[in-house]
Amino acid sequence: MNLEGKSFGPWGGQRGYRWDDGVYSGVRQVVISSSSVGIHCIQFEYDKNGHAIWSDKHGANSGTRTDQIKLDYPTQFLISISGYYGSITEGGSVIVRSLFLETNRKTYGPFGIEQGAPFSLPVTGEMLVGFHGWSSIYLDSIGVYVKSHHQTVQTKLLETQRMIPTSHVSRVPGISKKVLSFGPWGGDGGMIFDDGIYTGVREVHLTRSGGLVSIRVCYDQNGKMVWGNKHGGSGGLKHDKIVFDYPYEMLTHITGYYGSMILRGPTVVKSITFHTNKRSYGPFGDPQGFSFSTGSIGAVVGFHGKNGYFVHCIGVHVLDNISVLPQSYPDPYDMPILKNSEVVWGVPRQPDLYESGPWGGEGGKLWDDGVYSGVKKIILTRGDAISSIQIQYDQHGQPVWSSLHGIPYDACTYHIKIDYPYEVLTGISGNYDVLVGDMQRRIIRSVTFHTSKAKYGPYGKPIGTYFSSVNKEGKIVGFHGRSGTFLDAIGVHMQHWVSDELSHGPYSPERGGIRNMLHKFYK
Repeated sequence: MNLEGKSFGPWGGQRGYRWDDGVYSGVRQVVISSSSVGIHCIQFEYDKNGHAIWSDKHGANSGTRTDQIKLDYPTQFLISISGYYGSITEGGSVIVRSLFLETNRKTYGPFGIEQGAPFSLPVTGEMLVGFHGWSSIYLDSIGVYVKSHHQTVQTKLLETQRMIPTSHVSRVPGISKKVLSFGPWGGDGGMIFDDGIYTGVREVHLTRSGGLVSIRVCYDQNGKMVWGNKHGGSGGLKHDKIVFDYPYEMLTHITGYYGSMILRGPTVVKSITFHTNKRSYGPFGDPQGFSFSTGSIGAVVGFHGKNGYFVHCIGVHVLDNISVLPQSYPDPYDMPILKNSEVVWGVPRQPDLYESGPWGGEGGKLWDDGVYSGVKKIILTRGDAISSIQIQYDQHGQPVWSSLHGIPYDACTYHIKIDYPYEVLTGISGNYDVLVGDMQRRIIRSVTFHTSKAKYGPYGKPIGTYFSSVNKEGKIVGFHGRSGTFLDAIGVHMQHWVSDELSHGPYSPERGGIRNMLHKFYK
């Protein structure tokens, strides 16, 4: 068996026995047995130089439902998998609990139950050509082999010229090459937009806040600058400006992630990365959720998708097989290339804004919600430690949800409501310590929220090293920190009081009456 190809994973547990299907030309179909517990069994039909080859069944075929996913190979092929893994019972074996399959045309799933720790394979423009993992009476873990899809696959894709949701072929007057349309990827909400087809892309402007709020593209049309319309909403907190050295630098493809920013919320584009023949820009946004990629086969010459208050989905028009242009002349002044700038707007970063923290460990991934007008609501989950946190901010009278930081395991959930603007969050305090059995990793064990009217908490176990921002004067206008499977660390963005707020503003302590004494949260 030819084992050429890159291996990723496996994700999950390592009980049972190890299996490895090896590497093939591609995947024709997948059969999944699942239940409300997780994934019981999986089997693949591979393609090997035009011949169908079935793998063994991995796991026990004992699920309550069986799904058969047939792909239109070779014009349709797997590009990514994602899902969840975890224990069915406390202290039990770790298994794959959910699977989600993604092809160059559409997505399938989720199969099973979306509980536990998430995993995903980043889309890199490559195709899945084999699987490996561990299995027993369940599918304990799963990994993949990937490699670049052969040029003949792309050729057959172009020759089909079928109007399918993620790829169709057209010709542009004055351009002899074919133009492929890929996507859109994301949700079904919003209104359709399509900038059309141009010669190339010169510049992209983004605004984002948890997800991609808006996008506006400056195109090149035969040497002239043409600005497309702004697509999306106007409530973005962060502004990114990406300028390409066109025509010496060409946008070749995009990758990213889409999903919901809050539980049962609309599906939007959460993160986007721009790839050129020179470098990559991004990711811009929160790279979590379901991944997507156009693959690198030409030059991006237009964008399309759906938009509303956010960019719900996005796709591209691609001019295929374009030749690489010569490099630009060296800068005679040897000026360094400026990195992407990220400017926080809405509440400007004035001298009276400052950071405090973060307190906790150094595990997980860095995150920063940025700066807003104030805090309206906090959703917190905890078990032996703080599992996750999500914040609803106020941005000039409009509610804005942050991304979810951490993983909300089956634990206690608290909803802390703040009567903003008559009540403001003034500080946090808590404890961080090592969680026994978690590789001596320091995480947040408890947290308390202090407002201009009351104190909420402590939530969690107040053990370990104590921290506090309460001695800082002002109000909290944003959070930052680190998170993975838990809330590893937390810090705050503070804004100093101004004189009118201290004297007679909406935060005066005499307002509110008896509600100062109420504990405004529910499990």
